[in-house]
Amino acid sequence: MVLGLLCGCAIGFLVGIGAAVVFNDISWSEAIHKVFSGNLSRLLIPVLWGLLWLLVSMLLQVTIHEGGHLVAGLLTGYRFVSFRVLEFTLIKKDGRYQWRRYALASTGGQCLMAPPQRPLQDIDTRWYNAGGVLANIIVSTIALLLLIYVDMPVWAETFMLMMAFIGYMLALVNGIPLKIGGINNDGRNLLFLEKSPEDKRILCQMLEANACIQEGVQPKDLPEAMFPQKEGIDWHDALQTNWQLMAITRMVNQHRWEDAYARIHEAMAEKKHIIKLFQLELTLEQIFVCLATGRKDEARECYNKEMRKYVSQFKKTHSSKQRIHFAATLLLDDKRDEAEAILNKVKEHRQDYVLQGEVDMDIELMEWILENSATC
Repeated sequence: MVLGLLCGCAIGFLVGIGAAVVFNDISWSEAIHKVFSGNLSRLLIPVLWGLLWLLVSMLLQVTIHEGGHLVAGLLTGYRFVSFRVLEFTLIKKDGRYQWRRYALASTGGQCLMAPPQRPLQDIDTRWYNAGGVLANIIVSTIALLLLIYVDMPVWAETFMLMMAFIGYMLALVNGIPLKIGGINNDGRNLLFLEKSPEDKRILCQMLEANACIQEGVQPKDLPEAMFPQKEGIDWHDALQTNWQLMAITRMVNQHRWEDAYARIHEAMAEKKHIIKLFQLELTLEQIFVCLATGRKDEARECYNKEMRKYVSQFKKTHSSKQRIHFAATLLLDDKRDEAEAILNKVKEHRQDYVLQGEVDMDIELMEWILENSATC
């Protein structure tokens, strides 16, 4: 959004200069000189201030949105797990709040909570989903009323205007029931989760599993009852696909290589119906399973430029990306010393990761690959 805004400003500036060149029959250098030496140059300062307040408002309204989810969740019996804005993530560990870094593609923030320990039909998901939108609407309305009824300096008026605009925009984007990038937004979840017991069950299980893994439980130790045998997985459904990713990760953690391989290929047969983020995650597990089972040609084909870039982008905050980087370095690039350095670095910084159960799993898997590299 920010890049698009800045690009739009730059394009608008160039188009304006171009129009001056064409219609006034002057050179580009003369047109640029007139802009920066004339009255228009005095517009640059308020424009730059406006851009600054826009960026600040975006950051604040994303924080307010996630804070709305947090408050609504706490009021309806949910338990705090993590609160993230950009990469800055607040977690609770050993009874203390601590900061970590964590990034997730396509999200500016996220508030994750554990559902109440109640029967599924008694867990309410509506307020949890509505909380973010309501928070944006409340804060934006306050900003708008202050703008209308209170005399303020120009900079404060600009800030209030941006807060109202960004807040209402976020409320609309998240509140109007939509699928964005193939994933239900808050409004759509609000309407349909209570009407779909299967998706509601999966969402609650995902939240519970995330809480357990953050606290140090490995995926292999999640209860078997959370993964019932099911025929005909709906890969069109983002929630079901996400839960199958968890099931595949659990199989990998249990060294059930062929089960994981079969499930991945079942998903890849429906690849065109699966959102890009889940395609990438499935491909990563495909690469690892192939390397663990001696299918190096398939792994090499999958570990293309796009996948290498994805791993590089998120390996600082995701131990699972380090695991793929390690396995490819060892078994595809044949660089054992580099691979061991990756493993040692993850061990050294294991406490820096958000998902402690995941990093324990990834270290164990890397050690297994290292020990069995001669036969992989």
